[in-house]
Amino acid sequence: MSSLTRTAKAGLIVLLGAVTIPLTAQSQDPRPEDPEFRVDVNLVTIRFSVKDSQSRFVNNLSQQDFRVYEDGLPQEILFFEPPKSTSTHKPGLWLAFLIDVSGSTFATRAEQILAARTFFDNLQEFTRVGVFGFTDKLIDFQDFTTNRELAVKAFADARRHLGQTAIYESLNALMARMRTAGIASGRKVVIVISDAIDEDFQLSAQSIALARRDSVSVYTILVPSAAQLYIRPEVINGNSGNPPQEALKRDRQRSSFQRLSRQTGGLHFSGFGAILDFDQTLAQITDSVFGNLYTLAYSTEDLTRRKEERDIRVSIVPAGLQASALFSSLPEHLNAKKKFIAALFGDAANFSELQMDLDYREIGASIDLLRPSGGGASGQSFRLKINPLTLSGDRHGVRTQLGIVGQLLDREGNEVVRLREVLRVNMPARDVLQGDGIIYNNKIMAPEGVYNFRLAILEISTWKMTAFETVVNIG
Repeated sequence: MSSLTRTAKAGLIVLLGAVTIPLTAQSQDPRPEDPEFRVDVNLVTIRFSVKDSQSRFVNNLSQQDFRVYEDGLPQEILFFEPPKSTSTHKPGLWLAFLIDVSGSTFATRAEQILAARTFFDNLQEFTRVGVFGFTDKLIDFQDFTTNRELAVKAFADARRHLGQTAIYESLNALMARMRTAGIASGRKVVIVISDAIDEDFQLSAQSIALARRDSVSVYTILVPSAAQLYIRPEVINGNSGNPPQEALKRDRQRSSFQRLSRQTGGLHFSGFGAILDFDQTLAQITDSVFGNLYTLAYSTEDLTRRKEERDIRVSIVPAGLQASALFSSLPEHLNAKKKFIAALFGDAANFSELQMDLDYREIGASIDLLRPSGGGASGQSFRLKINPLTLSGDRHGVRTQLGIVGQLLDREGNEVVRLREVLRVNMPARDVLQGDGIIYNNKIMAPEGVYNFRLAILEISTWKMTAFETVVNIG
């Protein structure tokens, strides 16, 4: 992992180093995918619950009872699905988020926080929500509460801590706390977000037994891991006839994590879509726990606008009813960015399919090709200059993660060299105000020749992206 060091002379933050990935063919055994909601490419899909003035769910409405507007203009409803549940009342619910904050996971924090707010708004008023984290021990961010704002704040404040990953010991400790608090009546749900890398994965059976005894349904969300980036892809995927021991252990860790949900009545979510479209992941959990979500869809011709740029509203014809906050799924205009993340964390096959969209200019950055200093192997040094004011930050400074993916292509378009890296930026507000910037230096190694160099940088938490393409003459 690259480190950040301050250079007093230049007044810049300098980032050095990269991970180069060998060009070896990769293949993966097909794995059954979890069911997910899919729509046509031009459809905007929204999912929501309806409540009356007493905050009771109303699940018996038809398509004719709804009107959908975007930017004040009525939209034709092309798809409608009523809630799965016909019941208007559910017993009290104790629901806990258990978030891996060990530092080994890469998750889109901004997307998670926004989705969590929508998730909380779709819960019954008397649902008690707790937000907990774990490293090698359980960490309290917010004990069980009916105050939605406290829960959202705790979700946003779930910062990373130092420590090893102890999923099952932490889950057991949380369930023990629930027993000690005398939580016997009502439903109990725990949503675990982790990369599943726990050396004590054999404890999964014990956790499953305790969850069954206490009637706890566990939902598991498998998120990308740092190991997927910094361990050779063939070690992770184990695509040879005799997979390495490390790959076998990784498979067992994933299987143990998945069994937590499969054997306790919950659902398991994995893959890059689960975390990059966290909004829809939580929508599926909401629908599973309550069964109170309506689904509507309409067509749009504008495929470039982001979620926060669209003013989508749902009105209900019967008086006194109100739609909750909307889970929304937009057309696949972010497909290039999703492929970027897949290339950043995935294997060679994913990387070869990467399409860098050069129209993205959302991060203030520039690239300089540096002249060779003489001697050494042939290659091209380059420098990225990044403006921290265009990255995520607050009054405390800029704290974010940047993904960098690069390709060197020969004149026939064949990939010759690649690089990929995740950079952690922790820049105090003082340095930002002083006009300091971020510099990333690296060198691509290749035989003499003329190449096409493509490089993209993405802020993982916001999906902001900037891409470059230039001709490189090595030697």
